[in-house]
Amino acid sequence: MISSVLYGFCQQYPEELLAWRTLLSQQRGKALVNLPLSALKEKTVNWWDGNRVFALLEVNEKGNELALFDIWSGGIVNTVLVKGMTGTIKDTNMTLSLHQAGEMKLLVMMENGRIYDIFMEVKNNQPVWSFIDLHDALDGIYESPDNKQYLFGMPEMFEGVDRYTRDPGIFDLTREEWDEVNDWSYIIEYGAGRVSHGRYVEDPEKRDMPGAGGAGAIMGSMVWGVNITEEGLSGKILRDEPTVDHDPAITEKFTLKKTQSPFKGIDGRWPFASVRPLNRQMLVHFPKDILRLMRNEIYARHGVKFRSDAEIQAYFDRQPWYKVANRPTALSGIEKLNVSLIKSLENNIKAMEDELSNFDL
Repeated sequence: MISSVLYGFCQQYPEELLAWRTLLSQQRGKALVNLPLSALKEKTVNWWDGNRVFALLEVNEKGNELALFDIWSGGIVNTVLVKGMTGTIKDTNMTLSLHQAGEMKLLVMMENGRIYDIFMEVKNNQPVWSFIDLHDALDGIYESPDNKQYLFGMPEMFEGVDRYTRDPGIFDLTREEWDEVNDWSYIIEYGAGRVSHGRYVEDPEKRDMPGAGGAGAIMGSMVWGVNITEEGLSGKILRDEPTVDHDPAITEKFTLKKTQSPFKGIDGRWPFASVRPLNRQMLVHFPKDILRLMRNEIYARHGVKFRSDAEIQAYFDRQPWYKVANRPTALSGIEKLNVSLIKSLENNIKAMEDELSNFDL
């Protein structure tokens, strides 16, 4: 197994991810309570929308006008006019409402009566939250067609991870410009500062482990391009140390099937959609057909039978965990929000496709 050493501000990320997953396990299934937006007086609370961190600041003494302030750019994005339980974003057809599930507070943005985005309360304005969103969306143990394991995430969150799992685990979106960026849902970079183990002579199979420069050498980061599939991921290694033995080889395309999730006890391919509030930025990486499966998988976990959609019913009939319930259980408040958000994005994608189809290309 490759060890991963993270430097500088990256060192806090594993702790933040573990703390976040612990919080999620404690809040899952808590009732969603509506709060009046006028009750939002805490000026130190920040809000994450998957792309930027915001604050809601009072503009006047009456408290009926708030500024949606972008922490990172230092500018006011919108003015929110507060009236009772909700607020209207000035000069738009959007509204904001405040909700709480256990210890988690959420801002829900609606457009024309439909959920457009969900902002999550965060305790700091570090870019760590983009890291957490990425790991929530992709983390798991994956298996290649030749039965090799690949670990995405932290080993502490999985069972049966052996020393030769072929991934350092912690990764982030690369900030570099790539010619192939349009070919992949994600271009991810990980393993900066990996320590080479050289050759494991005690390995009975005499496998060559990454060993650029010999044991103890510091290696550069690896870059993968990945796409999301029904079963897991497909992708290609775009960059790594040139003298390292690779499996798969550099430029070789590969497919991986997800076999284990960090969200223990929750069935399905995309269990995070039943655990945490999603945001629009997380979902833009998923194709429309995958979003449809993700949305319906939320219902499938509750034992719903899809009487009006034979294709979806056939898909879930093939899943070993799926069981139709005589009385399906109710969706949680967060699941209901996520279903509405996913459906909203599906509708937007379809509208764009319909518009493009009107052009003679």
